[in-house]
Amino acid sequence: MANEHDHTDMNSWMYEETESPVVISSRIRLARNLQNHVHPLMFPSEQAGFRVINEVQDALPDLKVQRLDDLDQLSKHQLVAQHLISPELLRQPASAVLLNDDHSISVMVNEEDHVRIQAMSHDLALLKLFEKASSVDDQLDEALDISFDEDLGYLTTCPTNIGTGMRAGVMLHLPGLSIMKRMNRIAQTINRFGFTIRGIYGEGSQVFGHIYQVSNQLTLGKTESEIIERLIEIVQQIINEELQLRERLARYNHIETIDRVYRSLGILQNCRLLSMEEASYRLSEVKLGIDLGYIELEHFDFNQLMVQIQSPFLIDETDDKSVSERRADVLREQIK
Repeated sequence: MANEHDHTDMNSWMYEETESPVVISSRIRLARNLQNHVHPLMFPSEQAGFRVINEVQDALPDLKVQRLDDLDQLSKHQLVAQHLISPELLRQPASAVLLNDDHSISVMVNEEDHVRIQAMSHDLALLKLFEKASSVDDQLDEALDISFDEDLGYLTTCPTNIGTGMRAGVMLHLPGLSIMKRMNRIAQTINRFGFTIRGIYGEGSQVFGHIYQVSNQLTLGKTESEIIERLIEIVQQIINEELQLRERLARYNHIETIDRVYRSLGILQNCRLLSMEEASYRLSEVKLGIDLGYIELEHFDFNQLMVQIQSPFLIDETDDKSVSERRADVLREQIK
């Protein structure tokens, strides 16, 4: 449902003609701080934050800057829904985001650190994403004094980010592991290797639609390449287990799985009220049915629908329908 704040086409990098059955997106994030400024959480005034924004903007002239104080609340939350900024950035009084044309590069200014560079893609090409993020980082380093210690590496506000300052993450669609209740075991296993599983918006966030983020916890003592290569190995193992469980669902729980898929399809095609939580799980199970070959739907884009059903894209002050009603309207229109 379009309105004047509608940004659903902003991050065009996310939408592909053929969706992966498991990998939704990948991200590399680099945390950096400026040598001659206090950290954002300690700014004495908004002006201190605006000075940092100006310096970062001058250092990255090829990116388009959007200051959050120039946006209304709805537009800000739309940026969060698209993973272009974090929820934490909204709480800062002087903050901004810099974006490239297709929004595969996002640079947050004055979140927990002065600069957080994000490079995003729809596939598992983490090493290429690191090269893209490093290119932006090099531009910053040429123009600004970045906080760096020869022994500790990049200095960050939170000690857990010291070292490379890098978080590498992959967002995965894992209905098989989730339905079969294997996620806790997976989380415990990868935690021993310095990796973690979180919800759709990172640490402390809720899981929607069987979607999980797998990312590194350790940033000190390993090189960026070592962290990325190990993450790819872990993700590949999770993908293999997910696909094996889907095969098991199809072979040994065939009628139950078909019933689950078609119940969800029926709800999406006929509902009149739908919460975000239920909508995400129904969409997930329909995608599972498509991936298993049980159903065929034209123009079913799981990634895009997961953005469109979020509240910031459904608020419309011109009518009196609730968000749950409009969510149902969107899904009935899209899924035929």
